Amino acid sequence: MFKYFFLVLLPFALSAQYYQGTERKTPEEIQQELNEADAEFENAKNMFNPWYTGPIITPSASMMPPANGNIQPYLYVADNYAAFNKNRESVSLPNDLIQLKGQFVIQTGITDTVDFVVVPGGIASWQNGETGGGFLDLGTTLGFLVHKQTPYTPQVKFTISQTFPTGKYKNLSFNGLGLNSTGGGVYATQFGLVFGKLFFWSTQHPLNTRWFVGYELSTRAHVKNFNTYGGGFNTDGKVRPGNNFSTDLGLELSLTQRWVFALDIVYSATNQTTFTGNPGVTALGAPAVVGTGYSDNLSLAPAIEYNWSPNAGFVGGAWFSVYGRNSLNFAQAVLSMTYSFP
Repeated sequence: MFKYFFLVLLPFALSAQYYQGTERKTPEEIQQELNEADAEFENAKNMFNPWYTGPIITPSASMMPPANGNIQPYLYVADNYAAFNKNRESVSLPNDLIQLKGQFVIQTGITDTVDFVVVPGGIASWQNGETGGGFLDLGTTLGFLVHKQTPYTPQVKFTISQTFPTGKYKNLSFNGLGLNSTGGGVYATQFGLVFGKLFFWSTQHPLNTRWFVGYELSTRAHVKNFNTYGGGFNTDGKVRPGNNFSTDLGLELSLTQRWVFALDIVYSATNQTTFTGNPGVTALGAPAVVGTGYSDNLSLAPAIEYNWSPNAGFVGGAWFSVYGRNSLNFAQAVLSMTYSFP
């Protein structure tokens, strides 16, 4: 009899023991948990998949999938109002050099880990009442995926860029302004690494980062008379452009899904450009100068992006130099649109 009585009481005893070991919450604590859950829910509703057109200068580490493409025209309006001398002092030019440049970036995917970019373009220049311009050198780039982005590591892309001498670089106008110079006359090869990482440091304002590092080497160019590198009457010889190092940091801060603030920090340094041959003479009979010394330039490019969709967007901003040596001191407006397909 006692055995059956014990079996009846056992569930009640276990239930009592469970509730004695459970911490009871006050109404205030329960309300606080509800408030925190509501805040997390509201925060989740405000999250979005960010859309980016890309900053003005720094290239992307992303890969274009096979059978997909992207087109992105650029328009640059530049006022080269001064030049940094060898002492890094900005010296005003006698007349501003105004330039209008257009480029058309075309990108397509070849495989899941290889894509290709080609950049045709042209330029028009005005200075001291004279004009000039023409087609620019043609740029191409092969991109190779090195590492895919993870939650803790950036995407890494290796690039090989080749410039072909399609622009005019020798036998320029006798006025010495070089306005119809549109190329360098060399085959230039650049090896680069691009790093890209998206940070959701703020769920409502993600930060997309890009960093590019590149090194460029060039062949020699045979120059005659007035040319891209200087010269004068009867100049005849060979120019060896200096190797170039460049690095760009691109930042994109999402204000909303459609509106983005972008900033590029751009630095470029070029070794001395050398010349061998007959330098020729100027209009005054003095020996002409061909080539330049070591040069560098630091510039900034803030911009605003507006994205209609993940595949289409617009970016507009300013690009201006802040520091340099043997390089132009410039300010320019930049406009671009991008569209990815299909």
